[in-house]
Amino acid sequence: MPKNIPSLKPKELILLLEAGGCAYLREGKGDHRLYFRYFEGKKRVAPVDMGAGELSPPYVLRIFRQFGFTDIEIDELLKK
Repeated sequence: MPKNIPSLKPKELILLLEAGGCAYLREGKGDHRLYFRYFEGKKRVAPVDMGAGELSPPYVLRIFRQFGFTDIEIDELLKK
């Protein structure tokens, strides 16, 4: 598991996701936006809570995992 995952604002997380190959899909329910990424031939979709002030490290890690990012990819994205 990657260490030192920071708390992120929703827009900061979206910039990291887009740098990793994710793209906007559509608005979800409430304050959520749905993003997608193709991984191993499958389309992965995950919601990002735009209404939150800051997203906790476990939430950020869960979003990365839903998109199929490896520990190495997560570390590389967080270094940017």
